[in-house]
Amino acid sequence: MQTALMRWAHHRRWPRADTLGLIGTSAFFGAVHLGGGFSFALLASLAGLGYGAVYYWTGRIHYAVMLHFTVNAVHQLAFAAPPTTS
Repeated sequence: MQTALMRWAHHRRWPRADTLGLIGTSAFFGAVHLGGGFSFALLASLAGLGYGAVYYWTGRIHYAVMLHFTVNAVHQLAFAAPPTTS
């Protein structure tokens, strides 16, 4: 999606087309996470900006995917409440 938005903006000869693609897809990533609430969606947008930047700089989607996995794993291991028994 990021690449397609960047190509579309370049085709329209928009200044800062790459920035538009990065911010647009970050906002979309945040919107997908609105189920967790507005604060979570805002945090997801910021994370999406980081994932998108990694993809933009490296050109490799698997680096962004591994970063996403690492962030989720650290969150679950360090900050999530342990399961309770009933």
